[in-house]
Amino acid sequence: MYPTAAMTTPIRTLRLAAAFILLSTSPAFASPQSGSPPPNIVFLLADDLGGGDLHCYGHPYSRTPNIDSLARDGTRFLQAYATGATCCPARTGLMTSKFPATYPTYPANGGFADRVTITELLKKQGYATGHFGKWHIGPEQKPGTYGIDSLITGEAIQSGKKAKIADDRGRDAHLYDDAIHFIEQHKDGPFYVNVWGHISHNPVNPIGSLVKRWGGLHVMDSNFPDQMHTKFNDVRKAGGDVDDGMRRYLADVESLDDNVGRLLKRLDELGLRENTIVVFSSDQGADMTKASLGGLRFNQMGFNGAFRGGKHTHWEGGVRVPWLVRWPGHVPTGRTDKQSVISGVDWLPTLCAITGVTINPNDFDGEDTSAAWLGQAAHVRSKPLFWKTSSPGSESFIREGPWKLRNPTRKNNGEVELYDISADPAESKNLAAQSPEIVKKLFAKLIGWCATLPKEYLKTTDRDD
Repeated sequence: MYPTAAMTTPIRTLRLAAAFILLSTSPAFASPQSGSPPPNIVFLLADDLGGGDLHCYGHPYSRTPNIDSLARDGTRFLQAYATGATCCPARTGLMTSKFPATYPTYPANGGFADRVTITELLKKQGYATGHFGKWHIGPEQKPGTYGIDSLITGEAIQSGKKAKIADDRGRDAHLYDDAIHFIEQHKDGPFYVNVWGHISHNPVNPIGSLVKRWGGLHVMDSNFPDQMHTKFNDVRKAGGDVDDGMRRYLADVESLDDNVGRLLKRLDELGLRENTIVVFSSDQGADMTKASLGGLRFNQMGFNGAFRGGKHTHWEGGVRVPWLVRWPGHVPTGRTDKQSVISGVDWLPTLCAITGVTINPNDFDGEDTSAAWLGQAAHVRSKPLFWKTSSPGSESFIREGPWKLRNPTRKNNGEVELYDISADPAESKNLAAQSPEIVKKLFAKLIGWCATLPKEYLKTTDRDD
């Protein structure tokens, strides 16, 4: 069970990556200069998929054999974090390796200003770049934005504001079609592609033929921790059917898995499996808060394991996400990494290290975690992780080592909270009173970071619910 619980320096010449030596069971990583072609990169990102929604992360019912195959044929990380608790902040960290609260204008409204993106860096490195699916990272949605050659967002479909395309392959099938076509066009590589689906974001309303696959499912509350019992009871009290909601949710997730399977199969058919890095993750955890802005949603049955909270919160359930990496011959197979603390903010520096792009690490908030990907050693962070929304008085969080500290908002005058995540991933025991020296140390770092943030933020008009 998944633990039940700025500006960059110009790109210089490619460096040899001989430092990336793998375990004795795997060949050494070969850089572009060494004669092997640079790896293709496929990034599969789900939307609001809970940390416990995949079968390989412990869901009692979910059927996700294709996504699970990435764990079997690669490495599964158990301490992976999103950079925000809603869609834009999470995507901001992935694209720019900057914590979202550092932007004075919400990036969904104003973009990334002068900060470089991973797609721009790889484009300059000779990669063909594509993006298919959800956007939510700026006002411009056209090819060329952020160095992306092919860009199809389908935002009207994901938002539910216009009629959705009926497809018995699932609501993300069209964007997987587009991504597969892009891969076929650029099969001689190298290519980088974002496949950012809309599943399992609201509205969850899969076509009837998909729901029929789950016709015999009846939810047993005892298969889930207490937080899910609260969700089930809220639905029942409001007149909803928990069995029906769970069937629809899992049908939606299963359709995502089907489409991931189609893409992986096409990579195999094109002979690209061995030289393609495939990563699967989610932008944040499942919603456990009655959808905050939208009220109770009967079909929103996402599961965050035993983690506290969910989307819209910076508790573990809101920011702890699945992270699966497959790269045959380089990433160890069938491995579970329980120790490395990694984040979406590490995506850019890690890929730069693997592909030979030279950057100044001081320009970014993330770290190169490639050694953990390649099975050399667990990643031990030299920089803390921070979370905060784009509001001067909002609560803030820091994770350093095994510790996570919360500084409450100015309005609620609450007490500082401290949790030992390694021993208490559910954040159930506040240890602030017992560990004053640790509180003092982390609080100083958190306040110091907050002092570097914008003193005011431009009003946000594009919000994610």
